Amino acid sequence: MNGGRDVWMPTVVAVLAVCWAGAARRLLVVTVRGTSMAPTHHHGDRLLVRRTRTVRRGQVVVALRPRSPAVWREDRHSPLIVKRVAAMPGEPVPFGSVPRLAKGREARVPTGCVVLLGDNAAASVDSRQLGFFPLGDVLGVVSWSLPRPEGAQRR
Repeated sequence: MNGGRDVWMPTVVAVLAVCWAGAARRLLVVTVRGTSMAPTHHHGDRLLVRRTRTVRRGQVVVALRPRSPAVWREDRHSPLIVKRVAAMPGEPVPFGSVPRLAKGREARVPTGCVVLLGDNAAASVDSRQLGFFPLGDVLGVVSWSLPRPEGAQRR
């Protein structure tokens, strides 16, 4: 006799399948393209992203790339960007970091918007050029840097 394994084994497999499916909907793996987040993240780094719309200032997030005529120095084919949240709705606009926003009338970040900046200002297209980003375009928060594939080198 197999000790009841025929009864509980399909249940365990079903529970694991449901957990895997739930994790797949909540997690995303993104590969960094370009140097806008150096030295924190480098071209080719793989990031595990937890899908959420709840973010805080200072967190690194993945957002949808704005449809903009700006000249992107990063991979133009990726619909996603990796940036750091510099200011949240209702917080003071960081005019020192984002002079373009100083030309606007808002002293505080408007409801439904965030200020996103790359860590490498010289190589980043972000709120410095594009202004506020819609908070709804933020897909999630970077939770972990994944190991690079074997043989891949950082550049």
